[in-house]
Amino acid sequence: MEIITFGINHQNSSIELREKVAFTSTKKSAAYRLLKEDTFVKEGVILATCNRSEITAVVEDITVAEQWFKDFYNKFFNLQKDELEGYYAFNKGEDAIRHLFHVCCGLNSLVIGEDQILGQVKEAYHDALEERATGKILNRLFLDAVTLAKEVKAETRISENPLSISSIAVKQIERILLELNNKKVLIIGFGKMSRIAVENLIDKGVEQIYICNRSEDKVQDILNDKIVFLPYNQKYRVINEVDAVISATGAPHFILEKTEFDSTYTQNKPICLVDIALPRDIDPAIGEVGEISLFHIDDLKEIARDNLAYRLNCIDRIKECIEAGVEKYEMWYQCLPIYPRIEAIKDYSESLTDQELKRLFNKLAHMEEKDRQTIELVVKSLVKKMWKKPILQLKDAGNQGKGEEFASFVDAFLGLDASCSK
Repeated sequence: MEIITFGINHQNSSIELREKVAFTSTKKSAAYRLLKEDTFVKEGVILATCNRSEITAVVEDITVAEQWFKDFYNKFFNLQKDELEGYYAFNKGEDAIRHLFHVCCGLNSLVIGEDQILGQVKEAYHDALEERATGKILNRLFLDAVTLAKEVKAETRISENPLSISSIAVKQIERILLELNNKKVLIIGFGKMSRIAVENLIDKGVEQIYICNRSEDKVQDILNDKIVFLPYNQKYRVINEVDAVISATGAPHFILEKTEFDSTYTQNKPICLVDIALPRDIDPAIGEVGEISLFHIDDLKEIARDNLAYRLNCIDRIKECIEAGVEKYEMWYQCLPIYPRIEAIKDYSESLTDQELKRLFNKLAHMEEKDRQTIELVVKSLVKKMWKKPILQLKDAGNQGKGEEFASFVDAFLGLDASCSK
C-alpha cells in the first residue's frame, strides 16, 4: 500500500477550474461514499478550501493511482476528458507526506504561514473520521501533521506577523493601546479591507465597534450588540468615546478634517488613528494634536515588508522541522509490517512458556506457591531477554525500509500466519 495526494490548488490552476472541482458539503459526503465503495482506495481524507480541492489517500496499487484519481475527478465533477491535464498535482510516498506537512504548516498557502489552513486540515480529518474513511495510516499521518504545524508555529511565531494591511492596522492599534478587550473602535467605510479589520477586532475581543458608512444595507449582515451602525454624517459623534479609528473609504478628499476634529476632540485621552485609504482619508495635521497617534498606509506597508521578510526567514527552519517529521513518520510507516510479527512473536512465546510452566508445575505439585512464583518470574524474564535482540533487529529492519522483507522471513521462519499483518 502507498500514500498519495491528488488535487487542484491555487498554485496550479485557475479560479474557474477550482470552482468546478469544489467539494461542497453534499458533494464531499457523496465522494466519501464512492471512495469507500471502491476497494482500490483503502483510506481517504478530502481537504476542501477556497484555494484547494485535494484528496490524501492510501491505495492498493501505486502504478495506476494517478490515472484512477484523474478518472474519479473527471467523472465526479463532470469534467471534459483533458480538462485536468497540466492543472493537478499528484504526489506519492514521501512526497505525499511532505506535501501534507507543507500544507498544514502554511507553506503552500496564498499567504505564507497563515493560520486558517491548520484549522481546515483538522476539520477535514474530523470529517473523514465521521465518515469512517480513515484508518491507522492516515490517522497517524494527520495527527503528526497537525502536531508538527502547531509546534513550528509556536517556535517561529510566523503567524503572529500579519501581512494584510487590515490585519496590520489592528495589530498596530494593539501595539499602541497595549490591549483591546475593553476598547471601542470606529470603522469608517465598509469595503473588503474594513470587513477584514472588523473580523480581526472581534478576534481581539474589542468591547464595541462602530461602523460608519453611507449605506446601512451593506453592513446589515454583521450588526449585533457589539457592532453598531453609525450614519456617515455622524462620524464625529463618537470621537471622544472611541479609543481607535480605522478609515478605509474611496473618497477623493479628507473625510476627517483637522478643523472639525479639533472642535470635537476634547483631548482627554489618547486615540490611535489608522488611515488605510488611498487617497488618504485623515488630514495628516490631526496627527499633531495632543495624544493622537496617526498611521497611514505607507507606515503599514513598511511593517508588511518587515513581516514578510520575517516569514520568509522562518521558512528554512520550518522545512527542517518538516523533513524531520517526514523521516519520523516514514520510519513508523516502514515498520508497519513488522509490528504484527512482533506481537505474534510475543503471543507465541508467552503461550509456549505458559504451557511448559503448567506442565512443569503439574509434575511438581508439592512445590510451595512462593517457589512457583520465583520459577515463573525467572523463566518469563529469560524468555523476554531471549527475544529482546531479535525484536530490536526487526524494528531496525523496518526503519531501514526492509519491513516487508523481514516480515516474510519471520512468517516463514516461525510458521506464522500471514494474516497477522492485517
